[in-house]
Amino acid sequence: MRNEEIMQRAIGVLTLMHGGDGEADDLRLALKLLQEDVFSYSVAVPDGSTEDMAEFVRVALEQVMARVAAFTAGLTLGFQAVAHAYEEQCEDANVPGVLQQLALRLEAQES
Repeated sequence: MRNEEIMQRAIGVLTLMHGGDGEADDLRLALKLLQEDVFSYSVAVPDGSTEDMAEFVRVALEQVMARVAAFTAGLTLGFQAVAHAYEEQCEDANVPGVLQQLALRLEAQES
């Protein structure tokens, strides 16, 4: 799967998260497909291989981390687009303030 496809899936998840109540099943399906398609990986291990298993683990982790990076980039692009649109439409938009309030709410939940 290409990085652009993974990024598009991340943007799709953001879109579904913002949707109405009827889209909960769509979001569940999208997350299931992400798990199956985006975050799955495989590394061929030859039968009877005497190769160092650490190398196989390294290759697998490289695949997973590349996909996680692409997914994160998609989320970031989606967030930037929404934040920019919000700032364009609202004179008193305070994106950093919204994010700070979210961080404070998360901190309060930990306490």
